[in-house]
Amino acid sequence: MQECDLVIVGGGPAGLSAAIAASSDGLRTIVVDSKTEPGGQAGKSSLIENYPGFPEGIDGLALTGRFMDQARGFGTEFLRPYRAMTLSTDDHWRLVATDHDDPVIQCRAVVIAAGLSYTRLSAKNVGTFTGRGISYGTPAVSPSDQKRCFCVVGGANSAGQAAFSLAKLPNCEVKLLVRADNITDSMSRYLIDRLTQMSNVEIRYGSKVLAVEGTGRLERIIVGKEADPSAAETIETDGLFIFIGASPKVDWLRGSIKLSDRGFILTDNQLKKWELDRRPFHSETSIPGVFAAGDIRDGSTKRVASAVGEGTVAVQMVHNYLALLNHTGQ
Repeated sequence: MQECDLVIVGGGPAGLSAAIAASSDGLRTIVVDSKTEPGGQAGKSSLIENYPGFPEGIDGLALTGRFMDQARGFGTEFLRPYRAMTLSTDDHWRLVATDHDDPVIQCRAVVIAAGLSYTRLSAKNVGTFTGRGISYGTPAVSPSDQKRCFCVVGGANSAGQAAFSLAKLPNCEVKLLVRADNITDSMSRYLIDRLTQMSNVEIRYGSKVLAVEGTGRLERIIVGKEADPSAAETIETDGLFIFIGASPKVDWLRGSIKLSDRGFILTDNQLKKWELDRRPFHSETSIPGVFAAGDIRDGSTKRVASAVGEGTVAVQMVHNYLALLNHTGQ
């Protein structure tokens, strides 16, 4: 059995920033990551343009690779591809079981930053261009003098917010591709009103993406009609953003930790029941000494910079928790 001060589950921006903060503070830190490459969803982006310090933008894998190199430089140990299987407690110890030999890691605190699993679009060639013009989740696009066309797939608030954000950029045309024949049941009225009032936004109902094409990077999408699959149309586009659902990676946590109705991890003041006399620390879950950061935490902002901040804050809360343990002699 391995032993350390802190286990971080997840190798995206939240987990990596937590690793940097913890290891640089002298905590023995292990990151358990199910992916072979760093960065989570952010690592799959071909260009992140709204992260501070990179005015020209930066490749997602390059950015998160720097995070990982920095964490390793401070002594973080990475176990990958290792999948976290269960989380349990043994007195003041926290036990994270993985799917590898010598599977259990014993630690004093845990930060869960496992992120989200986006529902994948089943159109032809989507996997080829993911990170090369196709993105799942919030778009990171900077202003440009060039005229551009972006397509957003989805009919709920997240898709509408993405379309609205893109449409506010200069020289941008946005096509919102909705598979249903309306969005009144899936999107907030205020958002529908905003989108319908924007001259550079086109909402296409009954639309289904059949295939994507390009040379090295996405250049066009083939869109059909739900009612008539043979009526296909080609749309030239500079980017395709997909919002057809996402779920937090919490299957391994069910039954051990409190989750919201949508499956996100509840923390601090969201917890209705708490077993200790003290109040839970910020980002602390229903298990004392276990914290959540990034997209997996209920109410988080789904942005790279926000995830980085949450990971750092979670480690400060880990310090508070460990100081409390030391004070009580545990």
